[in-house]
Amino acid sequence: MQILVNENNLIISYATVGGFENGIEIDDPIVPQDFILHFKPKRYLYNEGTIELNSDFEEYTEINLPTVPPTIVAPGTDEELRVMFATMQVQLVQANTMVMQLSKQNSQLSQELVRLNQAIDDIKEEDKDENAISEV
Repeated sequence: MQILVNENNLIISYATVGGFENGIEIDDPIVPQDFILHFKPKRYLYNEGTIELNSDFEEYTEINLPTVPPTIVAPGTDEELRVMFATMQVQLVQANTMVMQLSKQNSQLSQELVRLNQAIDDIKEEDKDENAISEV
């Protein structure tokens, strides 16, 4: 992390990615836990390698500038996104076709199983009839 201080060693800005011209590189162990959460320009003081709360900091004297929401940049160009979407649609159609084929095979196997069970039952019935003693 880098900090930027003014002539009074008050921290006026910080960067977790990149840095500043004339910025000071800071190691994480000396950064207070709530530094990023509660940061406001001049709220903290850089003093002999440590970061401390500024005892003279007044909350209401700071000018609160409106924040601009970040611009979200989607990865890739419009054409790349269209190609990705078309590819996903093709994959979806292929998956649905495969599911339909598997369902058809499942149905055929179920019908074959019913026929085999019926044939087994028929064979069992014939064996019972042959072993039976006929009455006269």
